[in-house]
Amino acid sequence: MKPRDRGGVVDSRLNVYGVKGLKVADLSICPANVAANTYSTALVIGEKAAVIIAEELGIKGVAREAVHDELNK
Repeated sequence: MKPRDRGGVVDSRLNVYGVKGLKVADLSICPANVAANTYSTALVIGEKAAVIIAEELGIKGVAREAVHDELNK
């Protein structure tokens, strides 16, 4: 994610800058044009969002390692 001062929309926890309680998890958060399959990129963003939201809600069993493993296939 890009920093706000460089035109970014969200922080590393997918929180929208300047808006309390709002997260965005779609391709609009990418800092540049995606030069790969956008479907795969969207899935990775969704998986990251699921992990972040589960952590914030205290849901156990959603592991960061699962997302990491998917990224390294």
